[in-house]
Amino acid sequence: MITDTLDRLGAYYCLGGSLGRALEFLASRPLDALPEGRTDIDGDDAFLLVQSRETRPSSEEPFETHRKYADIHITLEGEEWMGYAPEADLEPLSGYSSEKDCRTYSGDGVFFRGGPDRFFLFFPWDGHKGCISMGAGGRVRKIVVKAALEGR
Repeated sequence: MITDTLDRLGAYYCLGGSLGRALEFLASRPLDALPEGRTDIDGDDAFLLVQSRETRPSSEEPFETHRKYADIHITLEGEEWMGYAPEADLEPLSGYSSEKDCRTYSGDGVFFRGGPDRFFLFFPWDGHKGCISMGAGGRVRKIVVKAALEGR
């Protein structure tokens, strides 16, 4: 997992491939102007989803991992917390779904407050969960980028 401020996206272009292209795309435009739904960056190798969702208590949301894609999460509006735990520290709840590129888990992790100036990069082996509330729930508008990692 990597978390940093949006003004430092350029420091991570060196990750290369679809992930580097996705980071460059994010740094090159006003993020709050992106439309709801899917925007292609590099076809199925890198795309983003702008979505609005209600936050939920951590106990109501499982951790997840992926095999094909790394995720970049950016909160545009509202307050959400992001959960993280190493995959090895989590207990599987489901088998891997290749259709959804997802496996779900239960367990404990650490939580970080999201915001419009910050991003979270989760690699396929990082257990993570978003749209978490630490108190009263609310609506968030956010970006989730999916960037395929070569060799995975």
